[in-house]
Amino acid sequence: MDTSFDISAYIIPALIIVGFAILIFVGFYFSAKSRILRELKKVRRKAIHSARENEYVKIVGKAKHAGEPLIAPLSNRKCVYYAVKVEEQSGKHWKTIIDDVVFQDFFISTGTESAILNLKVQKDNTKRIYLVTDHSINSGFFKKPDAEIERYLQLKGNKSTGFFGMNKTLRYKESVIELNEEIAVMGIAKWQTIDTPVDGYSDSRVLTLTGSKEQKLLVTDEPKAMKRVKRKL
Repeated sequence: MDTSFDISAYIIPALIIVGFAILIFVGFYFSAKSRILRELKKVRRKAIHSARENEYVKIVGKAKHAGEPLIAPLSNRKCVYYAVKVEEQSGKHWKTIIDDVVFQDFFISTGTESAILNLKVQKDNTKRIYLVTDHSINSGFFKKPDAEIERYLQLKGNKSTGFFGMNKTLRYKESVIELNEEIAVMGIAKWQTIDTPVDGYSDSRVLTLTGSKEQKLLVTDEPKAMKRVKRKL
């Protein structure tokens, strides 16, 4: 009886496992969340008044609206940014039928100081945003969505029912920047002089945060991003 060990029989399975592990690691390492956290952990937060022109600064504060706040379609929360994803089950797979992102320019406030985030003028390759999904619901055969969600689906050209009026299996995920929610941002500091106060912010000189391809405007409500960077001894 041949009792020799044939290592070749284990090479292909081992390579497949290593390949999957590498793909998982690469996907995690280059995700929006990981990229933002790596950048924010490099620097200490800064007071708004101490930001220098063209400095790439990190600020942690509360989101404040400029003008009328947005209303998140699934949870009816007042906010300045929301992202909604609706997926429909198709066999063993899920397909996205709605990928809805709506936002406005807004303030980040730290006590008595505020800075403006000009999100609307930013191109996609000059900003990076990661928000925690904090509202999830589902509907299906035995569970109809409420009237508000049904109206939202119809507004986006979809409905919760399929053939013969049967309920589709849907899942809904919503991420928002609520009013007064603590967020961390990082951007290029630009000081501007304004003649007309904006919603009670009467300072004539205001800090705006912007981004570029190299120094992107970063925005997140991930709690880990709020932690202070320890001083190096």
